[in-house]
Amino acid sequence: MAKKGCKNPEEHGNLHLCSLRGKEISAEVEKLFSDPHFVCANCGIRVNRAENVCNPKPF
Repeated sequence: MAKKGCKNPEEHGNLHLCSLRGKEISAEVEKLFSDPHFVCANCGIRVNRAENVCNPKPF
């Protein structure tokens, strides 16, 4: 199986919501999940902005 990773980590480090998954998050971060338009092809998390996940795909 191919290793799943961020497509462009040099642009932002490890600041994706993918890495926050399962952790306690603030109300501000929770807003990033409202009205999702993208899904991370690695972990399946759904968000409203593509730049917030490692491997975004529109849905």
